[in-house]
Amino acid sequence: MSKSLMVLVGDVSADRHIVEVLRRIKAEAPDLKIWGIGGECMANEGVELMYNLKDFEVFGLVEVIKFLPILQRIRADVVKAIVERRPDLVLMVDYGAFNLRVARSVRRLNPEQKFLYFIGPQVWASRPWRLKTIQDNIDKMLVIFPFEELLYQERDIKARFIGHPITKQIPQDADLMDRETFAASMGMNPEAPIIAVLPGSRKQEIRYHMPVILKAIKELVRQRPALQFVISRADSRVSKLIDESCLKYNVQDLLERNLFFRDGKSNYDLYKNADIVWAKSGTTSLEVTMFGKPMIIFYRGHWLSYLIVTLYMTVKYAGWPNLLAGRAVVPELLQLECRPGEFVRYTGDLLDVPGLRREITRELLSLRDRLGEGDYVSNCAGETLAALGYSSAGTLIGKPL
Repeated sequence: MSKSLMVLVGDVSADRHIVEVLRRIKAEAPDLKIWGIGGECMANEGVELMYNLKDFEVFGLVEVIKFLPILQRIRADVVKAIVERRPDLVLMVDYGAFNLRVARSVRRLNPEQKFLYFIGPQVWASRPWRLKTIQDNIDKMLVIFPFEELLYQERDIKARFIGHPITKQIPQDADLMDRETFAASMGMNPEAPIIAVLPGSRKQEIRYHMPVILKAIKELVRQRPALQFVISRADSRVSKLIDESCLKYNVQDLLERNLFFRDGKSNYDLYKNADIVWAKSGTTSLEVTMFGKPMIIFYRGHWLSYLIVTLYMTVKYAGWPNLLAGRAVVPELLQLECRPGEFVRYTGDLLDVPGLRREITRELLSLRDRLGEGDYVSNCAGETLAALGYSSAGTLIGKPL
């Protein structure tokens, strides 16, 4: 009888990260049944999905409250499915608010259920009491920052640093478009400044961010007519909202002259060739750090959500480069500070002072080394197979996790 692996993924970036691991697992153990919750990457890989990510996408604590009845039903369905189908292992990926509740509920009904967690909650930044939930319900943490391994081990939680996905997913510079080729592909002037804009991948992010972004773009173009902005569309779900925002804020006269759009499935060519990046707080800022690009990190959401988050934060910064450096390497425009005038001011400073851009680039590139080394695909796949009781060759051996 073949074994069963359930995978619980909570956002688009995690869906992209884990699909590489699942391909490796399937190559080693082709008879393994894989099912769970995920996005398009997992669906395209043939994973049986109970729910697609688009079915329960939410953003911010207040939005979660509004969505709570549906979210509770989904969580109840997931718990019921785990208890009834009894997978040999549940592999959780990110999305601590959902996944930890699932683990706790399942363990109450079936204390023997095994849980492996990849990309765990950032307990060192917020809500440290989650460590107790992890200690009680998760068998092993597979972490993506070196310092997290020690943090968990100090709490008698099994943990292993397996490498950060970004370090393996960033292409080599030679494999990306040069400035001339990139500009030609977009219909832009390679000699004029290029500013990349990453507004987010969730609908609520677009609704909160686009008005601020478009007002800032209009003002900067008024002051500096040569500027070129490229807005990355994460996927088809948010493209319509971005188009609607452009119509509402009347930027049609800027299209194909100062304002351009790019498919967000791969932003690496954009990162490489941008002079400045406006990056929504989150994984995007870490990707931009890998390219050493001066950036402005921003976030805007429901005021109550932001208030609650700040009450529980235990770190000073929100953006990854600043978190890793322990100081403000790049500006952060959060909530009340996330307004058009601040984008205009900081962007102007970066454009007018080339030395400042060079210094920021130098510091960002130095942060790459802090992510350490490690092939997360091989390591995560190996840990998962071992927890299921497979050898590295995909043969069932001994006692699993």
